[in-house]
Amino acid sequence: MNPEHHSVSWLTAKLWRALGVRVARRDIGGRCGEGPMTSERTVRMRLVAAVLLLLVMFPLPVLAQSGGPGETASTPPFQEHVVAPGETLFSIARRYGTTVDAIAHTNGIADPSQIFIGQRLMVPGALGPVDVWTTHIVRPGETLAGIARQYGLNWETVALANHLVNPSLLAVGQVVRIPAGREGAAGALYAVQPGETLWHVAFRHGVSFWDLLAANWTDRPPVALSGQWLLVPGARPTWMPSPFQKVEVSPIPARQGDTLTVVVHTTKPVTLEGRLFDRAVPFAEENGVYYAYIGVHAFTEPGLYEMTLTATAEGESATVTVGVRVEDGRYGYERIDVPPSRATLLDAAVIAAERQRLKEVRALFTPQRYWRGPFRLPVDAAISSYFGTRRSYNGGPYNSYHEGVDFDVGAGAPVYAPADGVVVLAEPLAVRGNAVVIDHGWGVLTGYWHLSQIEVSVGQPVRAGDVIGRVGNTGLSTGAHLHWDFWVGGINVNGLRWVAADGPGAAPERAGAP
Repeated sequence: MNPEHHSVSWLTAKLWRALGVRVARRDIGGRCGEGPMTSERTVRMRLVAAVLLLLVMFPLPVLAQSGGPGETASTPPFQEHVVAPGETLFSIARRYGTTVDAIAHTNGIADPSQIFIGQRLMVPGALGPVDVWTTHIVRPGETLAGIARQYGLNWETVALANHLVNPSLLAVGQVVRIPAGREGAAGALYAVQPGETLWHVAFRHGVSFWDLLAANWTDRPPVALSGQWLLVPGARPTWMPSPFQKVEVSPIPARQGDTLTVVVHTTKPVTLEGRLFDRAVPFAEENGVYYAYIGVHAFTEPGLYEMTLTATAEGESATVTVGVRVEDGRYGYERIDVPPSRATLLDAAVIAAERQRLKEVRALFTPQRYWRGPFRLPVDAAISSYFGTRRSYNGGPYNSYHEGVDFDVGAGAPVYAPADGVVVLAEPLAVRGNAVVIDHGWGVLTGYWHLSQIEVSVGQPVRAGDVIGRVGNTGLSTGAHLHWDFWVGGINVNGLRWVAADGPGAAPERAGAP
């Protein structure tokens, strides 16, 4: 006999006996056992009733559609709302962080303008009234999953609340709305480093291995942990993998022509490397703090860019990725009419040769910082043309921009050094006329064009306020004025930002450097 058939028959017999059914049994010789027999129809009815009873008492497990490992399927949250006087479908949708179309579709409303006071609406995707939500500002190194975990939520809920199409594209400084009704988790996020295990992380932060496990998984943790963010219960938030302690990026968002300031604090001395806009980002160290200044080109396409920072110490390295958002500079347009006597200065060969000469200078990176605090203006005069203005020469296309700031000042007026530095160029140029360039350290340089007289020489140290030349009308110029260039990492930027008290020049002092 088939063993499987025998076990099923035995189980069936047991079931029938439990239901009070006398079962006919054959002996080896084929004789039927004695006793009253139950009718076949009765047996079937009792068997069906027994199966139904077993299904009620012991339901079979059902596989739910999962949105990911360890997740169960869930229906979109709904919340009932009673229309109040003065409310519209738009105001209701805005209150709950959803859309008019979603509410109209759910409630079968053909005309969104036709709702009435007292009407009961089902709001799909509602996560509670927006007016009781809180906000979270994205910090360097944070991810949507990590942010959600801090507030006891899943990342899908936070993505839904913020209408995020691509949750991986978060930028530093971005404001994320957090639905109310959940308490934040006490602890800090930590990115697991290569070769680390949960035991290493628990020991590093002085927490229980089991508490760390319970705070991050309800099931078995994944085998590959490197790069994953863990919530360390009870730990002080640092947001950074070791040896990073804090990363500050400003301004966020940045505009075309701005200077990005990056300040990095670490737990120990490191070799720090960075990359943004497909360019290497050099760092300078001062009193244990690392600084980098990055010029945002005036023609940089607006959008989200990724900056990577890698710190290496004692043979081990850690990397932090920071999202940097660039916005349009909203610059104006102006037409420049060059007199015929100077039209030859617009020759492409002349311009290219001069740019090559300046390229040798503007790429300088001196690890020593000469300046202290905000810069000063090189002259005390009105501004006649601002940085970034899109320019057309003699009616041509607007395919260039004003690389500096023009000051309307008479010929012969003194030009002052805006900060301490060393003169690295002092010579006449074809397009820019008599020119002076000062190196202020850390990749920051300033240029002064169209001078009538040069008062300094190459290699000469200057202090803020020293006279370096006189205003003139030399080179490609339509009248006496001072053109002031400002370079950061070889990129022309808006020098007026460096004059502000909260500008890039004051960053080291704000960070606590002497």
